[in-house]
Formats: sequence, C-alpha cells, structure tokens
Amino acid sequence: MLKVPSFLQRCTIIKKIPIFSALNWFRIQGIARDGELVRYKKGDEVSKKGNPPDYVFFLVSGRLQSYSLDSECRKEDIEFIHRGMFFGIISALTGEVHSQTFEAINDSLIFRIPVARFRRILKKIPDLGVKFSRTLSQRIRSKVTRTNIVAQSTIISVYSPIAGSGGSTYALNLAMALHKETKDRVILISIRSVNPPERRPAVAAFDQVRPKWRQAPRNLSTLVDNFDTIAGAVYQSDLGVALLNVVFDPQDAALVQHISDFVSSFIEDYRYVIVDLPSETDDVVLKTLSQSDFIHLVMVRKKEALDIGRVILDRLEERLKECFNEERVRVVISGVYSQKMSEDAVRGIIDYDVLAFLPHIQHRDLGVFVETPAIAFWSLGMYSPYSVSITRIARQISGVSIGIVLGGGAAFGLAHIGVIKVLEEEGIPVDMIVGSSMGALIGGLWGLGYSARELEKMAYEFRNKKALVKLIDFVPSISGLISGKAIMAWLYGKYRNSTFKDLRIPVRIVAYDLLHRKDIVMEDGRLIDAIRKSISIPGVFQPIVTDDQLIIDGGVMNPLPTDVLRATGVKRMIAVNVLQSPDDVIKGYQKTRQALSKALDVPFLVDPWHFIDVRIRHAINKVFFPNITDIIVRTLEASEAVIADQSAKAADVVIHPDLSGLQWYELYQVEVLIKRGEDAARAQIDKLRLMSR
Repeated sequence: MLKVPSFLQRCTIIKKIPIFSALNWFRIQGIARDGELVRYKKGDEVSKKGNPPDYVFFLVSGRLQSYSLDSECRKEDIEFIHRGMFFGIISALTGEVHSQTFEAINDSLIFRIPVARFRRILKKIPDLGVKFSRTLSQRIRSKVTRTNIVAQSTIISVYSPIAGSGGSTYALNLAMALHKETKDRVILISIRSVNPPERRPAVAAFDQVRPKWRQAPRNLSTLVDNFDTIAGAVYQSDLGVALLNVVFDPQDAALVQHISDFVSSFIEDYRYVIVDLPSETDDVVLKTLSQSDFIHLVMVRKKEALDIGRVILDRLEERLKECFNEERVRVVISGVYSQKMSEDAVRGIIDYDVLAFLPHIQHRDLGVFVETPAIAFWSLGMYSPYSVSITRIARQISGVSIGIVLGGGAAFGLAHIGVIKVLEEEGIPVDMIVGSSMGALIGGLWGLGYSARELEKMAYEFRNKKALVKLIDFVPSISGLISGKAIMAWLYGKYRNSTFKDLRIPVRIVAYDLLHRKDIVMEDGRLIDAIRKSISIPGVFQPIVTDDQLIIDGGVMNPLPTDVLRATGVKRMIAVNVLQSPDDVIKGYQKTRQALSKALDVPFLVDPWHFIDVRIRHAINKVFFPNITDIIVRTLEASEAVIADQSAKAADVVIHPDLSGLQWYELYQVEVLIKRGEDAARAQIDKLRLMSR
C-alpha cells in the first residue's frame, strides 16, 4: 500500500468525491487532515467480514467488490463498488462488525477516515450528517451502503504478441458483437506506442477489415493527469460502440502507476471496456493486462508465433500469480493465415485451452465499407463464419448464450425437427446443443449445418414403411436384435467422417456406461461413432462393447440431459422433452381403442375388404404384442419419462409435444411427429422470443 503524501493533492481529490463535493474549501481541508489516501493493489483486502469497525472508506479510483463466503468458501452476495462510492458507515455508526469483505478488483486509491474522527466530522458538519442519513435511508436494506447500486462492468484486454495477427480486427468485432447481443454500452480503446514496430506484410482480406483509425490519437499521459478530460476525448459513434484512440511513450516510467486508474475510469459509463493493446511487451502493456478482468491472447497458426504465445502465458502466470486461470486468460487462434495446422497441433505447442479457432476471412465475407470520423473498416456479413464465431464468443462473455437439450425418445425424436423449424423461422440463436439418443442424432446434424428443411427432407425418407428396411439388419444375438451396421451406413451418408471439430454449433452427445453406471459425455472424435453409442436402445440395438465399457442408449438414465448443458456454463436453456407423459399414454390408449372399435364396427357388407383387413391386422397384432422388445422399450420409456420430467425443471423454457396416439417405432409418422413438435414450439413462442432478447 502506498500513501499519497501531498496535502494539496489530498484536498483536490476529496473535493471530487460526490458526498463531499458541496463542502467549502475550509471544510475540505479539515476532512483531509482527518483521513488519509491509501493505495491498494489488485486482490488486496480493504476490509474483512467480521472485523470491528475501523474506518469509513471512500473509493477515489479503481474498483472493488464486496462479498461473503458460503460454507464451501465460495463468494456469494457479490456487489461492486465504483469510483465515488463509500462503505463501512453502518459499522462506524452502530459499532457492529463488518458484514462483508471488501476486495480490490483493480489497483485502487481509497480515502479512509478513522471511525472516531468520522463521528467527530458529523458533529461538526450537521448538513453532511443529513446527506449521509438520506443515502442510508435509501439503502438501509443493503449490506453495503453506496451512492447507487451498480452492475458489474467487464474490462477485456485483447493482446497479440505478434503484430499483424488480427488482434485489432478481433477487438473491434468483439466490441460491436457485445453491443449487438446485449444492447449495453461498450467502448473500444486502442492503445499504441508513439513509436510502433514495423508491421508485417498484410494478408489479403484481413488487412481490409483491420480498423484504420482516423481520430487523432490522444496522449495517454495527458489524460491520466486529468481524468476529467477523458469523456471529451471519447468519440460516440453510430456503431453502438464508443471509440478512443490513445498513444503512450514507453519511456514514461511514471505512466505505469496510473494505468489502473485509466482503464477503471470507464466502468461507470460502460458495461464492457475492450482494450486493444499493441504487440509490445513493455510495462504499460503488462500492467494493463494485469488490471483487466479478462485477457484474450490472439495468436496465429504458426509455430514461431505459438512459441512466443507460450512465453507470454508463462509471463502472465508469473505476474498474475494466484489470479491466473484459464477462465481469465483465454487464447484465441486467429484465421489470418489459411495454412493448415491442425487444432491438435496448435494445442500441443501452446499447451493451453483454446477459446476459439477463428475462420480465415475471405473476400466474399466482406460486407459494406464503414467510415466514421474516428475509424474506417470493411464490415463482415452477419452470417460469415468469422462473424458467427465472434457472436458466439460475445454471447458467452455476456451470459446471454442459449443452449438447447434435445431429449431421447426413438421415433418421437422426429418432433425435434419441428422445434428446430420454429427456432430458425424466429431467428432464435442457439449456441450449444446437447443431445441424447434420437436427440443426439438430430442435434448432431443440425450442429453440422443442416437446416430444418434439410432435416425434414431426410426424415421423409422413412415416410414409406418399406424404407425402414434399410435401417434394420437383424442378427442372431442375445444382446440386441439389430447390429447397427445398417444405420451406421445411413449415418455415414449424412455425416461422412465429420468430427466434433467440424460443427458450426458445438454439440455434446450423451451415452451411458452400464458397467460403471455413469454418463458418457462425448465432445471429440467422429460424430457417427458418438451417435451410434447414444442410440443403442437396450433390447433393440447391440450395445457398444469395449475393454472396460458397456455402452448403451444415453436416454436410459439421462433422457433429457439438462445437467450436461448447465455444466458447459450456458445460462439460458431450452429443453425439448419428447417422451410421453402418463397422461399422453392414457390419451393415446383411448384413441387407439376408439379407432379400433370404430374400424371393427364397419359391417362386412358395407366394406368387405376393410372388414377382412382390420381383423387380420388385429389378429396379427394380438399374436406379436406384447413382444420382448416392445416390453423393454416401453418399460424404459416409463422410467425415462419420470427422469425427464425432473430434468426439465432446470430449463428456462420446456417444449413438450403432445405425441399421444403415436408409438416409439413409428418413424413413418414423420409428418405428424414434425407437426406436433412445431405446434409445441409455437405454443412457447413468447417465452422463446423473450429469452433471445
């Protein structure tokens, strides 16, 4: 902690604290003598829960969070304190211990007054006491008393260790995507050295989309000397993103200690602060990285660049110490170079988790030329692969990602196509798919890029009952009637050798290991191999046997795997439960009995062929029903329906089609199944639209 000794500086700073701003200079000097300015580093505890009252604190610059710890030492009741706010006053007035811990999120400057002196100040300045009382009365139910309650702001630094890696393009597009997806206020700050290194040769379309700043850069040292001038330097663009272009002198050693004050000065006005940093590794850059909430390291698929990136990660880990983790420091692989280096090779060199592998930007991806007084660049088409990837990252950062769980249910799963059809028509984005059994099969195809219309066309292949023969390959086996080779051939025709890395929307596929009695969640390898495991219905398909696993249908124990989706970090969840409820089963049984009774009532003389056909089919059905396979599947469905109903409670929106009167094996009822799914989705359309806002 570093105290600021200058009395005059102390008076000037105190005058800018909102609660003291109306006091005359004489009163300000008295308060300055009673308190002190103290510097706290990022991660320092300013005050700890349970400690006796010692000071009343006023945040001059930086950012704090207050919290308490639960029984497992996890932070809860987290609230955020920004510049000008105060805390500790309730403890000071009541004598009670502090109810929360206060911790510096950034390097922070705090003015603090000992409790005894604070009480004396209130007696000397009654008007100040009234002002505090009014604030307290407004926030009396709050554990932390402040001038206003604020949401968390997020500072994200984008850093490319090598110039020309696409970091500025990424920063600009990320800023615009965050504003578009959240409608929150976003600012993009470009920080460059006054003597930047020579840029590497440009790479085709990437150089066109790289932002070219037209706003004359402001000198960072002049801004940090007078923070009141910062707002006037910011350009409010029509892009929905505020812009600020600054430069700094790497030789200015005094600048480093003001970086925290600079980056945190924007958090009062902006929900997201995106800082585009230069490729140098001087103290200003490293200090900015250390003061950010998140760091996105943008690298390219070149060994020498990845080697440098690995060194930077080591330096950050050393500098951030216990604050370093893979959630805070994320690696983004740029698509600047189109050379092929496998994702596994990249991970092997960098030895670190990768947030995203961005696609290479093609000329066909370019949209319109955007030109403002501050910046100019070529925009990218909304549906270009690069824009889709950036949007998904922005949605993940902002917590507005939407995930969908497609449950199991054999033929009932065709209803998923109707749901997907509605989601596409309404433009409701989906960022993650989790599927079990038939939900895995359809979810995998959708995630690979097939549209609802294309999925519907595939399903109509089985509209004719004879077409089902291509999926059936009976085998003389005690473990299942069908070997699965025929359905694997059908799947191969759709998936080929596509892997999870080829997916446009990330997918998780769930199967079940009967030996170890646990779920298997698959997210790498060939898609058809994962799907074959997930659809291994006991009694129908032969299970997948390995040296230490006996793998069966994922829907047996997790027919609606909402827990798997929640574990990915997705906050908003749609669950599609296609299993028949007990009411559906009863309704279906009644429909079947009524239809049979009506058919049997037709006299022979009225329709001889109908009379004979109905009785032959009824007699055959009595011979083969119930059979062992049908009994097994129906038994599983009964238990799965109960589990799915419980799992559905974790979802924000539950879509449960009415599939009464249909049977688990009736793939040929494709038209009805898809229509039922579509109807169920439309019944929830208001909730779905609200979720996507």
